[in-house]
This record gives sequence, C-alpha cells and structure tokens, in this order.
Amino acid sequence: MIKLIATDMDGTFLDNKKQFDKSFIDLFFEMKEQGVLFVAASGNQYARLYQKFLPMSEDMYFIADGGSYIAKGPNTLEVFDMDRKKAFLAIERVKEHYPDFKIMIAGEKYAYARKKDHLTKELTTYYCSYKLIDDFDEIDEPITKIAILDPRGDIKNSAGDITRILPEGLQIITSGNEWMDIQREGVNKGLGMRYIQEHEHISRNECLAFGDQMNDYALLKSVKYGFAMENAVDEIKKLAYGITDSNEDQGCLKIIKKALRKNKEQAANDLL
Repeated sequence: MIKLIATDMDGTFLDNKKQFDKSFIDLFFEMKEQGVLFVAASGNQYARLYQKFLPMSEDMYFIADGGSYIAKGPNTLEVFDMDRKKAFLAIERVKEHYPDFKIMIAGEKYAYARKKDHLTKELTTYYCSYKLIDDFDEIDEPITKIAILDPRGDIKNSAGDITRILPEGLQIITSGNEWMDIQREGVNKGLGMRYIQEHEHISRNECLAFGDQMNDYALLKSVKYGFAMENAVDEIKKLAYGITDSNEDQGCLKIIKKALRKNKEQAANDLL
C-alpha cells in the first residue's frame, strides 16, 4: 500500500498560475482517512508552503528550500544550514565571475535580497517571509540556500562554471532554465524524504512522488513510484517509474486518485 505521497510544487503539483486544483482538498481528506501522509517538497520557503495549504498544513509534512528545511505541520524538525563563511565566499565568487547574476538568500526564518538588485518581484513570488536589505552581511540567522538568477537563461553552462569555483562542501542544483541553488553538499529533496521515511518508519516501496526538474532527481530516486510530469525535462523522464500528464492537466491528481483506489482495493482484499 502507498503510505506517503510527496510532490514538487512549481511545474508539477501547481498549474502555471501557481495554484492547485481545488479537487485536491477532497483527496487530501481521503488520504488522511487512509492514513496516507502528504509531503510538499519544494525549493520554496516553508512559510510560503505552509500558507498555501492552510488549513490542511497542520496535517502535512514539508520539505522546503530544496531539502534544507524539514517540518511537520507547524513544527520544525530539521534545518540543514550552510557554513556561513563558505556561503559568503561563494557569493563573492559568483559576483566576481558573473556580475550580472542576481542573488537571493534563504535563511531559517526569512529570505533576503539587496535593495539595489531590484528583486522585489522575484522575492515576493517565492517567499512570503522576507526582508529587503542593503547588504547580505546584515543577515544574522542560519543560511539554508543561495538562489541565483541567470538572466541569460543559460543555466546548464553557468551552473557548471560556478560549480568549479564553489568552496568545498557546497553544491549547485538547477531548477528550470534561469535558477540555480547553492546548498550544503548532500542536501536535496531526497535527503528530506529519507528523513521523513525514517521518522515515520515507512519504506521507499510504500512511497509515491512527483517531479519535473533536476532538483527533483533525488526525490524520485528516494521512492519506488517516482512519476515525471509530461512537461518534465528528459533526464527526469528517463529516471521515472512512470510519466503522467502535465501540471496543467492535473497529472498528479490523476495518479493520486489511482493510488488511493488501489489502497482501498487492497484493504478490502485483506478483510476477505
């Protein structure tokens, strides 16, 4: 039986207007009735994810900031923050080599952008708990992620170049054609999933997950039933257990419905 369902948000669970279909609400309570856990796994901020799913949020797990922040409902379980010195060294090197790139920093509680970078629109799109500051040295909380915008949309080449200049112990994970994230090495959505699996004593064979971009690779690898969206990049499609319809065509909800139906059938057979 499926006991846990996890999904990426943008390009996967959410449509292109960044909304989820309201029919999910009934599915969520059906999951709850069956004892199936639901996990929102995203590069987005925990506070934003929690807000988006209210009032269901209290009964969900969250893998936020690309795996750096793990929470169950309103309770933080784990924060995989970066070494502060290495984080600021990485920022210096990116600014030196790519002065036109824009940078936002995710902290444990807030996200930050410099006023002079004019990133207010991007900041408010991905974060609901944020601060506009004069410079990054004003940040006085743990840093979970450095988000970098490549305005040229040449993410594959620039990500490779930046990887070579990163301090030891840091890594880059790409998301789409314009964004990449610097995080602590080994931190990803798959790490978050394994944390929850161990916390709930659930095996990978009892888990279902959805994704569309390379930052979902580790998430899909951490479960038996990893589904790629029709709009996913080729690398994710090759990895996937199966391919479902696009995010605009509610591919996630279609598979979730099938999984819950099969759970019911299996439960009924167990009673015979």
